[in-house]
Amino acid sequence: MRKKLFTILTIVLGTMFMVSCGGDDPKPNPISPGVNEDILGIMNRNYLWALPAEPNIYQETEPFFTSLLHKNDVYTDGGKTYNYSRISAVSNQTGTVYDPGFEYAINNYTGGVTYYVILYVKPGTSAADYLLRGLYITTVNGTAVTAANASTLLYDAYSKGADVKLSIRTPQITAERTITIKPYANYVEAPLHTAKMLTAGTQKVGYVFYNHFSSSTPGTSDYKYDNALAAQLNKFKTDGVTTLVFDLRYNSGGGTAAIQALGSALTKSRDTTKPFIEQLFRADLPKPNIPLNFVDKTGGNTDIPKLGDQLQKIYIITGQSTAGIPEAFINALKAYRSDIVLVGEATKGRAVATSSTQDASKQWNLRLALSYLADVNKKYDYNNKGFTPNTIIKEVQANADANSTILGEMGTDKEIILSQILEMINGKEFGPASGTRSSAFDREVKTSLFRRPGANESTIDLINLN
Repeated sequence: MRKKLFTILTIVLGTMFMVSCGGDDPKPNPISPGVNEDILGIMNRNYLWALPAEPNIYQETEPFFTSLLHKNDVYTDGGKTYNYSRISAVSNQTGTVYDPGFEYAINNYTGGVTYYVILYVKPGTSAADYLLRGLYITTVNGTAVTAANASTLLYDAYSKGADVKLSIRTPQITAERTITIKPYANYVEAPLHTAKMLTAGTQKVGYVFYNHFSSSTPGTSDYKYDNALAAQLNKFKTDGVTTLVFDLRYNSGGGTAAIQALGSALTKSRDTTKPFIEQLFRADLPKPNIPLNFVDKTGGNTDIPKLGDQLQKIYIITGQSTAGIPEAFINALKAYRSDIVLVGEATKGRAVATSSTQDASKQWNLRLALSYLADVNKKYDYNNKGFTPNTIIKEVQANADANSTILGEMGTDKEIILSQILEMINGKEFGPASGTRSSAFDREVKTSLFRRPGANESTIDLINLN
């Protein structure tokens, strides 16, 4: 009897010990079928492609989400493959994001040297006091820029928010000077960077350097950016501009409302009963396509000028960073105008639009692929292929002479691409490849642009996920 009682006590005490030890480090069950079912429902009601017939909801949420993604839910960038659709824990949201005040490219020059080259400087930052487009950065906090460290050296320095010491030089003068910049916390960049009226012979030329397609300042519906662009285009109309140069070389994202307004300004004989863009959703959804018609006013109730009626030709500058929404804009406008000339470099080829939501538990942020962005004829041939310019000009060329490669200020006849467009307007003919620059998309230049908020995103403004 005593032996039996001892055995029972041993089992009970041992069980209590194991329960007690397990309680020292509690771990929640990572498998949440209810959360997974909610995410599956959201995907069923909105996702662009067909879902697996029998998904397994009894697994952790992140791999479950990944298991739902279609084979077409991918794009490549810099040689790496990414998904349009993705998931992240709400608890992992980042706080302050620091901006150096400029965008830059990494390039290797003759003699085996690697520099950062300034693409453009952002107004209102400390960098605007010291830097200009085309300058080289040779050292960061005393460390020389090399091919091995260039992808992280500058980013690691400014992303912490501390002051950054840079050595800079011009292409023509090898002597360096040292400056100190202060990274800008949560910088908000207005898309309209530069707008000028130029002349080419007897023609009046309007030039716009536009960096992303956002209608409103973040977190608002003020339509400040759409209204500002409409005002600028109206000025061009009043001033008698007959040729437009729209610079999208560094534009890699935005929303459909912004390009809907711009397309309405640039089409000929605007008809608000006709679609500028067709949004093509999954075929079995209640509304498999939703058109975005031309409009007479911005969302902020500002009149959109009919500039397109007086334009004889539109030149669009493209680059290796031109992706998503700007490509949808080009595709849609080309369906209505035959006088569009692309100059620069081949674009990315991303016709998929996405939107953001959260699951019902508010634990997960979801970014979901929802539609293809097509033209009025429901064509989106640019997907995965991009657009190849009529005239290719590479502004940053590998193994160029660092002492003679001058990019030139944006919006001037010294700028490397705009200067040749002005010559074209004057009657000079260029072939598919311009000058001695490469005529093929032979190298993807690494730039800072992929870090920009909203980069590589095409956002559908009118969809409410549920």
